[in-house]
This record gives sequence, C-alpha cells and structure tokens, in this order.
Amino acid sequence: PVRKFTRAGILTSALMLSQANALAEQVTLDDAVQLTLSRHPTLLKFRPLTRALEGDRQQALLSPAYTVGANLENVMGTSSTSGVQAAEATISLSSVYELGGKKSARTQVVDARAALLDSEQYSMSLSLLGGLTQQYIRVLAQQERLQIAERSVSLAEDALTVITNRIKSGATNDAELFRAKSALNQAKLELATAKVNEEIALQSLTLFWQGNYEDITLTGSLNSPATNYSYETLFNQFLSSSNADLLIKSLDLKDAEIQLAKSDNTADLSWSVGVRRNQGAQDTSLVFGASIPLFAEKRNSGAVKSAIASKEAELLERDTKYLDVKAILFKATKSINFSSQAALHLEKEVMPDLERALELTKEGYQKGIYTYQEWFASRDALLQSQRSLINYREATLLNEALIEQWTGQSLKSFTFNLQD
Repeated sequence: PVRKFTRAGILTSALMLSQANALAEQVTLDDAVQLTLSRHPTLLKFRPLTRALEGDRQQALLSPAYTVGANLENVMGTSSTSGVQAAEATISLSSVYELGGKKSARTQVVDARAALLDSEQYSMSLSLLGGLTQQYIRVLAQQERLQIAERSVSLAEDALTVITNRIKSGATNDAELFRAKSALNQAKLELATAKVNEEIALQSLTLFWQGNYEDITLTGSLNSPATNYSYETLFNQFLSSSNADLLIKSLDLKDAEIQLAKSDNTADLSWSVGVRRNQGAQDTSLVFGASIPLFAEKRNSGAVKSAIASKEAELLERDTKYLDVKAILFKATKSINFSSQAALHLEKEVMPDLERALELTKEGYQKGIYTYQEWFASRDALLQSQRSLINYREATLLNEALIEQWTGQSLKSFTFNLQD
C-alpha cells in the first residue's frame, strides 16, 4: 500500500491551494495530494505491478510438479513377443526433490522485488508531489508577476495622463507623448503575456490530478525568510531518507539474486516409483528410480558470476547516484542561502529607495526639473527590482522543495504567506 503522506514529509509546509471562486471547487493542498496519488498514471501503474508480484510469489512457492507416466514394452513383436502376451506395462509417479534451498531463494527474490517496488512507489510519490509543490510555487510567482505587469500598465497610463496635460499647457513636446504611448502599449503586451503564462502555469498544476485550471483560483504571496542551510547536514538527511532506502533495496535484490543463482550449485534429485506388470509371467512388481546430474556447480558457475557482476554494477550505480545527489543538494543549498539573502536585501534596502526615487522624479518631471527619460528610468528600475525579488523568492522556495524531495524531511522556513 502507498505510505501515508503527512505534513512531516516532503510537503510539510504551510502551503495551501487557496479558496476557489464561487463557482469553483475548493481545493486544499491535502486534497491535491490525495487527488494526485489516486489519479496520476505514474502511480497507478504500481497497482498491476503489485498484482504481478503476488502472482510471482505464488509461483515461487510451488514445489516441482508430480508426473504420472505409463510405459508398455514387448508388444507387437514377432514370435513369443507377438501381440500383448509378453507385454510389460509400467505405471509410475515421478517428481524432483529440490536441494540447495531453491524454493526459499526464489521467494526471497520475489520478496526483495516487492520491497524494492514499494520503495520505488514511495520514492516516485515523493518526486511527483515534489513536482506538484514546485508547480504550485510557479503559479504563485506568476501571479505576482501578473500584479507587477498590472502596475506597469497603471504607471504607464499615469505617465501618459501627465504628459498629455503638459502638452496642453505647452510644457513639453509631442515626442514625449509618443514615447509614453509606446511604453503603455508595451506594458499592455507584457500584461497579456503574463495572463497567458498564468493560465499555462495553472493548467500545469491541475494536470497533476487530471483537472482543469478553470476549476480553481489561487490567491497568495510568496514569503521566504532568509536562511542558512548546511550542505553536509542535508546530505546526511538524504542518507536516512526513503530515496537512499531505494538504493539499498536495489542491492538487497541483487543479494537475493546471487543466493538464487548459488542455490543451483546443488543439483536436484529426480525420483520415480511405479508398478510393473509382466503379462507373460503373470507377475507384478514395484519399480524405484533416482537420478542426479553431475558437475552441477561447475555448470552453474556462469550464472553465479553473472549475478555477482550485476551486484557490482548496482554498487557503482548507487555511488553514481550519491554523486548526483551531492551535486543537487550542494547547488540547492548555495542557491537558497544566496537567493533568500538577496531577496531580503532587495526588500529592505533597495526597493524603498527606488519607490522614493520614483516619487521624486515624477514630482520633478511635473515641475520641469527632470526629463521624461529620467522619470521612465526610475519606473523601470523599480519594476525590474520587483521582478528580481519574485525571482529570488521563487528560486528559494523551488530549491527548498527540491531539498525536501530528496531528503524526505521538512524545512521549517518553507512557508507561504496566504492572503484572505
């Protein structure tokens, strides 16, 4: 069965899918998680795979089949063996007695495959829900970019109004009017692009549970406090996570396969018992037989060698995965520590100055102290700073979601500040 997901796992955070509009269904993050777990094809495939393993285990537990045989000799010959007068008929029951613990080795392989499949399912669920979280972050980031685009249009409209009034009073020229109109049209184009990107991001989110973006709306703002994570600590958390457990389960399966291959070093004993009827002598007797192949271990050495080499390759694959995860966690840690500090610096130090600069250049332009280009540059610098703030916050939360996905543990700073 799928392990229970709680907020203590990868998605432990104060994330929510915010309230939908009056005509849309209300969806929380827990709802989205359950819908994704129950509907996403990536996870649904584990159901038939689990049933297949149940069948494999049923087969592995079977003992060798019994065989009933019949043999008729000395019939349809010549002279004394003509007809069936001297016939010898034998009815026998035979089977194979397995040696070397083959049944136990078979079931151990199936059990190891089942444990690996369960670990794969859990790891895949973490990866899938990590993607769900990351897409949710992208939606909120895109919605804030949409707000900036709306403000850009508002500022451009305000500038056009101011310039139009100045032209009427003869305080400026038509060139500034055309530049203001161009800036407004460009801002409207950016707003339309932001709306399209928001719809795309929303649809990508709802596809996790095969939904439709028109059924939900999200409201909220990104919030990522300044952090300072330790790469070594996070990698140690990975080593105790379900993702590392998946690699261990892969090696356990290889060990079971080696034991299964070695079990064939001991040859099986074939036996038979039957009743023989000699028609000519009118005699009935019991018949026993047994046989065992020679040089079984030598003939099976290739299979054992192959199984051992397969485990060695799996060990190298595990070490390669460790290197990949180290690179992912190191990059994510450095990115988080930088982007969270950069966002804080922009919010506390840079943007207040840019807001004040915009006010002063607007007032100065209206008084004829500053040019339109200086006013426009102040507006553009503020908007660019706001876009950078969103990018840094988004990068922080995306990397935190990535770390939670690989470590399977919550980062307490991973929060969203939701609006009513």
